[in-house]
Amino acid sequence: MNLYLDKRFYIGLAICIIAFVIGYSYSIWYDIGWWMLRIFLVLVLADILLLKYISSKVDISRSVSEKLSLGDVQHVEYKISNESKHKLRYELTDELPMQLQHRNYIQQSTIEAEDNKKIKYRIRPTVRGVYAFGKLHLYISYPYLGFVQRRITADLDKDVAVYPSFIQMRKFELQVFSQTANMAGIRRVRQIGENDEFEHIRNYVQGDNIRSINWRATSRNGELMVNQYENSKSQMVYCIIDKGRSMKMPFEGLTLLDYTVNTSLVLSNIILKKHDRVGLITFSDKIGSIIKASAQHNHLQKLTNYLYNQKTRFNESNFELLFYTLRSQLSRRSVLLLFTNFEQPYDLHRNLKYLKSLNRKHLLVIIMFKNTELEKVKEMKTTKLKDIYDKTFTQRAIMEKEKIAAEIKANGIQVILTAPEDLSINTVNKYLEIKAKRMR
Repeated sequence: MNLYLDKRFYIGLAICIIAFVIGYSYSIWYDIGWWMLRIFLVLVLADILLLKYISSKVDISRSVSEKLSLGDVQHVEYKISNESKHKLRYELTDELPMQLQHRNYIQQSTIEAEDNKKIKYRIRPTVRGVYAFGKLHLYISYPYLGFVQRRITADLDKDVAVYPSFIQMRKFELQVFSQTANMAGIRRVRQIGENDEFEHIRNYVQGDNIRSINWRATSRNGELMVNQYENSKSQMVYCIIDKGRSMKMPFEGLTLLDYTVNTSLVLSNIILKKHDRVGLITFSDKIGSIIKASAQHNHLQKLTNYLYNQKTRFNESNFELLFYTLRSQLSRRSVLLLFTNFEQPYDLHRNLKYLKSLNRKHLLVIIMFKNTELEKVKEMKTTKLKDIYDKTFTQRAIMEKEKIAAEIKANGIQVILTAPEDLSINTVNKYLEIKAKRMR
C-alpha cells in the first residue's frame, strides 16, 4: 500500500476519542462520539478513493545533466504534472547521491488543477566520480480532506559522472578570446613581435587575409602584395600535478588537488586554442600519469579522462624521481607548470637542487597556494590572550610561505603564490605572459 496517514487523521481520531471519554460522564456525548466516528471513517474512505483516482493523473520527472562540473553550482530540475481537476498538496522527496550530503531534501507546496510545475534544486558537486541518483517520491493529498497521503514513486535511477570543471573551461575560453578580457581579470600583455615570423612578400591571391596586405609594396608594384609568414614553432607546455599529502588540504569544499585539476583543464583548453601543445604529468611518491604534449583534435578529451581519475596520495612527494623522469621523458625544452604546495622551508630546501636543474633545461613555473583560512584569522579582532597567540602564529605562517616564494624567485625560478579560488585566472595570466613575451 502506498497510503500514509496524515496528521489530520490523528487530529480527527483524537476528537472522536475525546467525545467517547466525555460520554462516561454525559451519556449524550457517547452517542455523539459514535456519529462522529462514522462520519470520520466515511470521509477517510472517500479521501482514499479520491486519491486513488487522482494518482493516475499525476506524473513526476527529474532532469539532470549527463555530466556535472566539479565545484560549480548547477541545478536538478523536477517537473510535476497534475492532469486532474483537483487542486493538490504535495511533498516531493528525492534520493540524492550521498556525495552531495543532502539527506533531507523535501519540497512542500500545492499545485493547481490541470497545471504543470517546475522546481529547480541547487547542487554543487565537490568530489569527482560517479553520482547515483535514486528514486523520486511524490506524496499527494487532497487539501480539503487531507486525512491520508498517497505516494507516487518514479523509478529514475541514474548515474552521473562529475568531471573537472568544464564550466570554468568554457568561461575562461570566452574571457581570453573576447574583447572584455580585462573586465574578467585577464591581463593583456603586449606581444613582442608577431605570432609568425616574416618570410617574404608575394602577390595577393583570393582567400588571403586582407590584414597581411603590404600597402607600401602594393603602391610600388601597382597590384596587391601581401606579407608571407612562416609559422613559428609551437611551445610544449606540461601541467605537472603534485598528488602528495599537502595537496589534500580543503578550501571551500574542494581540495587543493581539485582546484589544480580544474585549472589544468582550463589551461589545457586555452593552450590548445593558442596552437601550442599540452601534456600532463602527475606524481607523488611515485610517478602517476604521463601524457605526452600534443595538439591533436581529441587530446583535450584524453586529458579530461585522465584528470577525472586523479586522487591524492598520503605520502611525501618525490621530486628527485620527478627530475629523473622529466630528464628521460622530455627531450625538447618545454614550459613546465608545476602545481605543488611547500608548507615549510625545509620542504623547499631538500628539493631546490632538482628544481634548479629542471629550470636550467626548461622554463619552470612553480605554482603554490596561500592558506586563505590563515588570512581570515589574521584579520580577526583579538579579545583574549589565546586570540593573540593564534594571530601571531598565523602571521608567522603567512610570512614563512611568502619567504618560500621569494626564495624560489631568488633562485631564478618563476613562482605564483595564489589563493585557491584565484588559481585559474593567475595561471592563465602567467601562460599568456609567457606566450606573449616568447619565453622559452
